[in-house]
Amino acid sequence: MLKLFTRREVIAALAIRGHRPAVAFHYAAHFTPAEVAWYTQFEILVTGGVLPAALTKTLKAGGSKLIAYEWSSAFYPGDWVSAAEAWQKSVKPDWLLTPSPVGGAAAAPGKTAHWYDFGNPALVDARARYLAGVLNSAGYDGFFFDTVGAEQTPPEAKQAFAKRHPKLDYNVCQGQFLSALRKAMAPGKLIFTNQAFRHAAEMLPFADLDLTESYFTAEMGTKTLFRPWHDAAKPWEAIRTPLEQLILTAQKKYPRVRFVHVNYAAPGDKHALMYSYAGAKLFNHDAYLIMPANSSEEQSAVYATDLGRPLTASYEQDAAAGAAWRRFERGVVGLHSGAAAFTIPGTKFRMADSPRGYLFPAG
Repeated sequence: MLKLFTRREVIAALAIRGHRPAVAFHYAAHFTPAEVAWYTQFEILVTGGVLPAALTKTLKAGGSKLIAYEWSSAFYPGDWVSAAEAWQKSVKPDWLLTPSPVGGAAAAPGKTAHWYDFGNPALVDARARYLAGVLNSAGYDGFFFDTVGAEQTPPEAKQAFAKRHPKLDYNVCQGQFLSALRKAMAPGKLIFTNQAFRHAAEMLPFADLDLTESYFTAEMGTKTLFRPWHDAAKPWEAIRTPLEQLILTAQKKYPRVRFVHVNYAAPGDKHALMYSYAGAKLFNHDAYLIMPANSSEEQSAVYATDLGRPLTASYEQDAAAGAAWRRFERGVVGLHSGAAAFTIPGTKFRMADSPRGYLFPAG
């Protein structure tokens, strides 16, 4: 397994680990034995769709809750990965916003898709009942809905919705679909949304988990972008401002929703995982780092760390120094993006390098 942080940090993580890791993502259609062993350690595993029965059985034997990726707003005609063949053949023309598929927005470059008309009650009811049935027959525990929100639909689809439903709001209607699915699903099944915090009032009442992407690190070709803790000149390109203004605001209104942060890194990056982990723990959230080029680089003992309860109501910071930290019962997490080494006040914990995430054992 790739060494992701210093020997001292590894020892600290091993000393205070001990609970089941939270959430992992793996979109491949196949799992090697090593990947099965790694991903089934997690409480929740998000897969790229509903997997074959034998593989599903293997993954569930590890105790993970399985959540299947589902494109919330559209599907590619004839592409059974984007939506199952049986569902595509059942879709009626008036359930779609345009008679022909169109590209743009959340569609992959060069591809065209059929976009759902969430203002159509028949579509909302049929899709909710269909997906609830899929969960029951496949033995899955929920769906991860990607690209929620009107901003994810192309101009032609938005214009068609507005013309067809001049008194309706697309985001409200998509939230009503989630509500219908909630009612159709068996108790205990999960709805995991991607960035529904942007439409919190319309969608978060029906979500169990919500995701952010690349709020701490992002893959930029052969390099990894590390977002600074705070940037007075460009606050929305740093970590603190969007987390405070968007995520924490939504969390206060919908405390039942569990927030998860997915980040990405370039191949071979040895520091992005701890930066992602520490950044999320400043807010007492969960995180997972995806390494698109090599999933084996995602493995780290730090995910099994049991920090215990936070000892402060929020993180502490020295914004000018680019440093933030939070104290827990069994350790201290720190994030450092400043130019000079920083020692956490009241401790001997020194964050010497930057940009880095840190985990220090209590005591």
